[in-house]
Amino acid sequence: MVQSIAAYGTRSRGSAPRNRVRRFLNVGQMLARVFLGYKLISIREKRKGTAWGEPRRAKHHYWSAHKFYEAAVKNQGLLIKTGQFLGTRPDVLPDAYVDVLAGLQDEVPPESFANIRTHVERELGRTLEEMFSEFSETPVASASLAQVHRAVLKDGRVCAVKVQYPGIEHVVDIDLANMSFFISLLNKLDRSMDYRFVAEEMRKHIPLELDFINEGHNAERVAADFADVDDVVVPKIYWDYTSRRVLTMEYMDGIKITDLAGLERIGVTTADVAKILVYAFAEMIVKFGFFHADPHPGNLMVLPGPKLVLIDFGQAKNLEDSFREVLVRFTRTLLNGDNAAMGLAFRDLGFRTKKDDAAGYEQLGDAYVGKVAKKMQDSGAGWAEGEIFQESYEDVTKILKKNQLTAMPPELLMVGRVFGLLNGLSKTLEAETNMLMAFAQLADELEAAKKTGTLAAAGAGGAVAGTSRRLLES
Repeated sequence: MVQSIAAYGTRSRGSAPRNRVRRFLNVGQMLARVFLGYKLISIREKRKGTAWGEPRRAKHHYWSAHKFYEAAVKNQGLLIKTGQFLGTRPDVLPDAYVDVLAGLQDEVPPESFANIRTHVERELGRTLEEMFSEFSETPVASASLAQVHRAVLKDGRVCAVKVQYPGIEHVVDIDLANMSFFISLLNKLDRSMDYRFVAEEMRKHIPLELDFINEGHNAERVAADFADVDDVVVPKIYWDYTSRRVLTMEYMDGIKITDLAGLERIGVTTADVAKILVYAFAEMIVKFGFFHADPHPGNLMVLPGPKLVLIDFGQAKNLEDSFREVLVRFTRTLLNGDNAAMGLAFRDLGFRTKKDDAAGYEQLGDAYVGKVAKKMQDSGAGWAEGEIFQESYEDVTKILKKNQLTAMPPELLMVGRVFGLLNGLSKTLEAETNMLMAFAQLADELEAAKKTGTLAAAGAGGAVAGTSRRLLES
């Protein structure tokens, strides 16, 4: 008989609206109230002064974060995913947003077990009792598009069963349509650049997250790339118990990467975890050209060693060799302080401005990333603080008012997201590893390996058969 555990709390996903207008109004009203609140404080602060404005702004941060949280839990779907991303950016957002929205990592209302059972049995064509000796009714995780249950297969293998929420495809379609509208509105309010590429990239990649067969193949590709690495782990996929909407994989009982007390309990140093994390993503982007594009804390665990566990490969991105080569060149110019070369690489990445002149790309590249990179180097820290990004945003805004951005490389939407999440995690973990330097170092090693011919002798993942290595020793 399948073992069961008492139901998970009293909340339910059933109350989430499935109507486009209701979902639109829930988000639109929340965003309008948050925006107007900040706007009114800024207007009155000009007359009353900073001493009056700052405490009110701090209070509005918490109020706004709670309103966002409430709207996300009410709407579920992609708004939960957005909130989870924002909740991992202590490097950019006020503490109020991080404190409140971090709850979305673990407190998403789950689907009822009755619906989950029906869904799994319909997808896999067998009863739970025929497939599993145990299947916990209580999910170990509830995310934006699916929830995960611990189970035990008949042969004794302990597994994690990821089950897509029934009807979530319809909800995602609605959210993507609403998002396109909000982005078109943003384009009218801010004419400094065209944001449509964001909607286009999300329309391309978000639906892939709903195909668990695709996710399983993504996981196996990354596992193969790191086959020779001892301190990166990817759960095995159990294909006999997997379908487009149900994914069964090896169960990993790890510590969440942001659980600092848990990491200390297993004798792991946070700086070591951060180093493995940074080098793992450097290798995925620079070396393999295929990377996990959603490294938020819910998708990263740590085992003793330490070992980094990567899960949830719904968002993954393949990069062309030509783009990677320019990205590496751009990173090197940042570290070398060669503004002319940086401006050229910035354009070669795919950025275009209205004037399309070399000086414009130098200015924009420096404002966009150059100053952030320099301050990271000067500070010696493995991350950039929020005020640095604020200064960068203000500089970029001033430049674009005079020289409009007409094109932006879509690849950077996911690459930038990864850098942003890694920066936030690096701050939480008090990293000692500079991300940009790790990327440049890896590029130098690969270039040297090509010249000596050692890279050609390696396998698809860049490893020599029979050898193993640790990223912690990079």
